Amino acid sequence: MIRKAIEKDIEALTDMFARMYRLNSEFDPLLEVPQDLEERVKESIKRSFNKDDVLLIVVEEDGKVVGGARVFISDREFYIPQKVGIIQEIYVYPSYRRKGIGEEMINYIEKELKEKGIDTVLARFPAKNVIATSFYVKKGFRELHNEYIRNIE
Repeated sequence: MIRKAIEKDIEALTDMFARMYRLNSEFDPLLEVPQDLEERVKESIKRSFNKDDVLLIVVEEDGKVVGGARVFISDREFYIPQKVGIIQEIYVYPSYRRKGIGEEMINYIEKELKEKGIDTVLARFPAKNVIATSFYVKKGFRELHNEYIRNIE
């Protein structure tokens, strides 16, 4: 069952999103995470509640949260469509993967965005994450932007 997150989901969301950021850090040294990652993630999640521009969802199976996502609604001032949903975090615990949960979350996110009059969704993830790339391409997403980074010497 997919539903909007409530405050009792904060611990599960914190765990999932911290796992996601730790996984991301394996793709590139410039995605290194801080030692207090969980604390930062938890505070960020708490700030997301009761905001019109954030969609925070969880997936429950047998009373246990097994997946979650956070989507930010953003204003693209110089483009049409102007408002888009940006999937910033999406995570499913490994033992629950390959069961369609990720696809169900995407469908739920799109339904919620449509109800808000938003008909475009973006996904952000590390360029070297081939699993995420494959997942989103199968769902009909395509590459839009390139982002390059380097350390300043």
